[in-house]
Amino acid sequence: MLGFAFVIGAFAVTGVPALRGMRHAMEDVARTQQLFEPIALGVHDLAESSASFDRAVLAYLQADSEVNRTEVTAAAARLSQSMNGTFDGGSIALAERFPSLLSRGADHQSAGFRLLDLQDQLRRATEHLDRTYAALDRRAVGAGGTGIVVGDNVIARPSLAELKRAVELSRSDAASALGHAPVTSEATGGEALLRRTLEANREEFARSPGRAWLGLMEEDAARAINLRWQVQKLEAAIEADRAAFAASGAALAAAVHSEIEAPAWRDFIDEAAHARTAVDNAFLGVETAVFKAVLLALLGLAITAWAITWPVRRLTAGTRRLAAGDLAARVRRGGASELDELAQAFNHMASELDRSEQALRAYQTQLEQRVEERTLQLRHLADHDPLTNLPNRRQLFQHLNDHIARADPAGSQLAVMFLDLDNFKTVNDCLGHEFGDRVLAEIGERLRQIAGDGGFIARLGGDEFTLVLPFSGDSWQVERRAEQLVAGFRRPLTIDRRDVSVGVSCGVAIYPEHGRDATELLRAADAALFRAKELGRNRLCVHDPVMLVDASNRFRVEQSLRKAIEGGDFVLHYQPQVCLRTGRLLSAEALLRWRRSDSEIVPASEFVQIAEQAGLMLDLNEWVLESAASAVRHWRNNGWPDARVAVNISPQQFVAGNFLSDIARLLTRHALPPDALELELTEYMLQTGAVIVETLHSIRMLGVATALDDFGTGYSSLTSLERLPLSRVKLDRRLIADVDHNPRAAAIARSIIALCRNLGLATTAEGVERHEQLDFLAGCGDVAAQGYLICRPAEARSIVDFANGSTALISSLLRVAESKRALRQDTDRSGVISRFPVHRK
Repeated sequence: MLGFAFVIGAFAVTGVPALRGMRHAMEDVARTQQLFEPIALGVHDLAESSASFDRAVLAYLQADSEVNRTEVTAAAARLSQSMNGTFDGGSIALAERFPSLLSRGADHQSAGFRLLDLQDQLRRATEHLDRTYAALDRRAVGAGGTGIVVGDNVIARPSLAELKRAVELSRSDAASALGHAPVTSEATGGEALLRRTLEANREEFARSPGRAWLGLMEEDAARAINLRWQVQKLEAAIEADRAAFAASGAALAAAVHSEIEAPAWRDFIDEAAHARTAVDNAFLGVETAVFKAVLLALLGLAITAWAITWPVRRLTAGTRRLAAGDLAARVRRGGASELDELAQAFNHMASELDRSEQALRAYQTQLEQRVEERTLQLRHLADHDPLTNLPNRRQLFQHLNDHIARADPAGSQLAVMFLDLDNFKTVNDCLGHEFGDRVLAEIGERLRQIAGDGGFIARLGGDEFTLVLPFSGDSWQVERRAEQLVAGFRRPLTIDRRDVSVGVSCGVAIYPEHGRDATELLRAADAALFRAKELGRNRLCVHDPVMLVDASNRFRVEQSLRKAIEGGDFVLHYQPQVCLRTGRLLSAEALLRWRRSDSEIVPASEFVQIAEQAGLMLDLNEWVLESAASAVRHWRNNGWPDARVAVNISPQQFVAGNFLSDIARLLTRHALPPDALELELTEYMLQTGAVIVETLHSIRMLGVATALDDFGTGYSSLTSLERLPLSRVKLDRRLIADVDHNPRAAAIARSIIALCRNLGLATTAEGVERHEQLDFLAGCGDVAAQGYLICRPAEARSIVDFANGSTALISSLLRVAESKRALRQDTDRSGVISRFPVHRK
């Protein structure tokens, strides 16, 4: 305490003068800040308010809305407030010291409001001109300017048709003259033509539609010419005032800089130099004080260190003896009070260590007994499942091998039943994993009852169980026993007073027919179980050697797929989707292909299911999205500016937690707008839960289009079209396969297209391969088509050429389709009955 008191006193004695000098320096800095901060804030506010007023006025000239008008008024009020503000701490008004600035600001505001008034006059004159031409066009059309449709012909009076064209030309000339042509009161070419047309047909128009109609037309024609001239004058006036307004704003900013900001800055530099000198002096005082304090502190520390180190040496020696195993080591007390307490604590610790060693020997004996007990428990756990207390996989293999060894000499048989619970994941998801564990325990108990004394039941893990059953006789006895087992689970389980129905799929393998050891038998039973699930679950399937061949083929394909992903053996082909009404290419669907060899290209339908089961679809879909986005970017840069791609999405990828952010990053990475991508989902995916629907809403909010693919393949639900945020429905090829010769198929397809149109959904028909199908779809309204008739899937580099020629191609295909329909109609008139008529909208 004395040492620390000495150090603190040294710092106090030397620090007082330094603190006094620092205080004076801080006062100089604060005075400089108080003097110039209000001026700086006032100048900044004045410049900002002037710039805000200029921006608001120019924004109103671009879009004369009520919101922009309000912003101009608010900016003008802020400028006035800034011009009438104060500086020098509020003691002097800005207007009193700089009256010329106030005058310039007022003139600048007046110029801005004059521009606003001219813009309002221009808007009203333009609207009046549009209404005048609309009235001229309406009277011309009402009098028969567009003609009357009679059958396939259009009948029109030449004079009225000429008048209709003159009105359109005059309106077009007026629109071209606004903002471009010099201001003139002379009539444009279209206006002169309108006058000549009215004059040349005056007598005819006076008879029909009538003199009143003619008078209104002449009056509106003269009004249109006058209004066009007024609009041109207003535009010229706005341009002139806009330039003056910009010059006024620049002059106001220059005046603020020269009259206020520059003088204030010079004064600030002088005051800052004075403050800097004061701060330098203060720092010199601080350095001197610190140097003196350090010298005094070192002296105090040297004295304190000597008073402490000699008791510490005694403690160090005692610690070494204790560490060497001398539990009787003790340290003599003495020295400073803290070190004396430390020596006392050391002696107490040595005594406690001596007692602890004695207690440790007694505890070690108890621990050895517990280890022996735990070893017995672990041996039990090594052979049993802790949840159901059934034998586990290790004991199952041992049991099978023992029974097979005994069965060989006796010639007996053995049945292995591989059991898997159907949709057990739903139980965990809906009722929780704790409840699912109780269900598994109850299932284990029921399996014990069904297996009886002669059966051996084991749990392999998860929801998989295995039953080993010795038997003698025909295999139908095993099948009957397995059917009884499957049927036994059709009765619900009662857990916590709740009935739970759990189905069981069963695969059966028989020794020695299906395997000679435990591994072969379990593999055969697993293959049979896989087939049972493929056939619809909750059923029995006995092993067949073909199943192992299928399983082996699936394994080989899976391994080949993994190598193909690593080796980059996948390619994307693109099939265009074309609008039949315009002939324009809407998008291209990305189709995954596997280049298995130089001469073999495998379509996705032959390997996608295996890839999904093997968990490879996430990697594949990520590659597909990246490649498709890169292709769209290339198309947009090379001749197809509104290029768009449609990509099929797998369920695993869609429910991934980061799917939405991956899509956003993909669009950003390739500089693509959201409408450049369309995600295609099957109807089965949309029935898999709320997560899909929630993600679908988020994707639509992002701006990415979503399409319902393969509509009509068996899972169709009209409610999904109403409740889901879809943008397009793609009709499966089976829906339009027979539309050209089956009236019922045509009626169904036409009804679905009409329903989608009423719901605001775009429609695309897949699998268009015949001209008759194309002709039918063209008669159903605004429908897109995709199929081999239009274009086979092609590489990305050929899509731009197709986009440039799609309109001509569709027109050619439709002409061929119409000629074929005309030929059929001629045949019908000659005596052959047509199967059904094609109705065009």
